[in-house]
Amino acid sequence: MPTNLTASSASFTRRRPLPRQAAAPPVPAPDAAAGTCAPRHLVDRSLAEPVGRAYHYLDVVQDAYVKGGEPRLLQSYNNESELLTTAFVYDNALAILAYLANPTVANVRRARLIGDALLWAQANDETFSDGRVRQAYAAGPMQFYGGGPAFPGLKREDGKAAFLWPFGFGGSSTGDMAWVGLALAQLYADTRIRKYLDGAVGLGLWIAGRQSPYRYGGFHGGFQEDGRTPQRWASTEHNIDAYALFTLLAKLTRERRWTTRADIAAAFVREMWNPAGRHFWTGTISEAPDEINVGNVPEDAQSWGFLGLGDHRYDESVDWAVRNLGNTDGRVSGLTYSSQAKVLTGTVSGSAQTSNPGAVWLEGTGHAALALLKRGGPGDAARARQLLQATVTAQESLGAGQTVGRTADPRGGLLSSPAEGGTWTGTPLPAASGIVAATGAFETGFGFGYFGLQHVGTTAWFLMAGQNFNPYQ
Repeated sequence: MPTNLTASSASFTRRRPLPRQAAAPPVPAPDAAAGTCAPRHLVDRSLAEPVGRAYHYLDVVQDAYVKGGEPRLLQSYNNESELLTTAFVYDNALAILAYLANPTVANVRRARLIGDALLWAQANDETFSDGRVRQAYAAGPMQFYGGGPAFPGLKREDGKAAFLWPFGFGGSSTGDMAWVGLALAQLYADTRIRKYLDGAVGLGLWIAGRQSPYRYGGFHGGFQEDGRTPQRWASTEHNIDAYALFTLLAKLTRERRWTTRADIAAAFVREMWNPAGRHFWTGTISEAPDEINVGNVPEDAQSWGFLGLGDHRYDESVDWAVRNLGNTDGRVSGLTYSSQAKVLTGTVSGSAQTSNPGAVWLEGTGHAALALLKRGGPGDAARARQLLQATVTAQESLGAGQTVGRTADPRGGLLSSPAEGGTWTGTPLPAASGIVAATGAFETGFGFGYFGLQHVGTTAWFLMAGQNFNPYQ
């Protein structure tokens, strides 16, 4: 779980923050007639229709429970995922960035609706007012298993944000906070509405307070599900994310303190470089935070290390990922999550499904495609196009029959377990639109897995890679 120079964002260094506004203008309802996709920066013309379908998927998921100009989050997976209406903040940050990859009027409106929902959650936590958001919230009405708590949607009946503590999603990880901060900062860069920059700064300050006291420094993993117990380990991926956020905040605010913080994050990432293997290690170990975890090497640290730092000394990390994590599953070729994911069998964590070590992780395939495009070495563009076309094959052949949104339940379309008399069946997702997280169930080796479920985050990465948009820069 968890970088762009477009015409609208290339002039960061020529812009100065505007004076604080008394109030941001309300977000108009997205205009369906205006359309959300007229892609202008496609990697290949053949991607025009798949990119359009992917944007349509995001639109449908965003409108599944609420329409018009009301701020809202996107449900991360389909109804059949057994995660109910869970909206992970990481996935929603990616959806903002995917909309900004093609900043039409309609897309910016939709990005703002998500950004406003995240700002509302940031300001309406039941316990904390320190700039954080939680790992996940309710996108729509949901009833937990065993007759547990029910939520009407993002806003609980007591007026607080409905973070999903029954699932254990009450924590705040440094990486997730950085991605939300990046999305809000990019929204500010595109709209010049100050509240988005303020929200990004609040998240940046929260991360800055998570500096690790252990041997390799950097910023530690954040807080566990109780929101109070610190994670002792530090993640390479998290520190890449923090570096990118701090660097962007330094440009937008012109405050040198952010550069100092970016240097702390970058120093940790460089300590995780394995010169012999030409890849990044995953980070440090929770039980021994002065030691590097060398037992499982993830894909995201490799492609994000290049995309986030933009340092050609780490070019070979992309090669390592493509060479060592490549998989082919049926007609789809791409990458898997990690070195252990390629070999683990047995059941997937938290599931009765058997792990398929040959499964393709489509989100990571998007990471790698974008990293290859940005690196631009001999053969990189051709390889990136192959990965994107493989993702289109998955878009067109996997994930059919899945649904999203309100059900036939008389209690406001509540989503609840069929085993307890409820229903998961909502409105069918449009054909060949969203992209599944993986071609099949597999275990990552980090205590969680991925499945063949249509996924907002995976679809967003395809949109960014297909339009050569680096969300880190």
